[in-house]
Amino acid sequence: MEKLVYGNHTKLVIIKDKSIISLILHSYADEDKKKILNITANKPRIILDIISVSKLPQTSSYRKINSLIKNGLLIPDGEVPRRYGKIVTKYVSLFENLEINIIKNDISVKAKFSEDACQAVFRMMRKKIINFKKENMLNSKSYNAVETESVIISSNSMIPFLIKNGVIKV
Repeated sequence: MEKLVYGNHTKLVIIKDKSIISLILHSYADEDKKKILNITANKPRIILDIISVSKLPQTSSYRKINSLIKNGLLIPDGEVPRRYGKIVTKYVSLFENLEINIIKNDISVKAKFSEDACQAVFRMMRKKIINFKKENMLNSKSYNAVETESVIISSNSMIPFLIKNGVIKV
């Protein structure tokens, strides 16, 4: 994966990893998933708004939205209060723009990350670090040994890939 740098920000990357390209192509090949991702590309939305704007059936929309979340293409971006005190999560598409290049048998994807998605990922990581530190402070009474807890992230999610390749720095 190559990073293209503009100014002080790295937001555009070329993805060459076949499994990630396959995940992206399969998601965007599905017209319903593509519609969901396009609706959330520039504005974080709650699931009910996504379903309302997309005019897709509710049951299949929930299934496809959950699939996009699991694969890291739809990122949680904060919460909003709703009626009766219920708190719901807003979601934003990881990518603002994609360009697919095919030269002979070589496929690459040039991707521009959504600013909202980048900020949401940073907030999630910061929140996990702060919660981890708080838990360890409470659990580690007077000794220095700290036990770590593994976080399970789907192996086909975009987030570990982005961290591993230095697109998102921890």
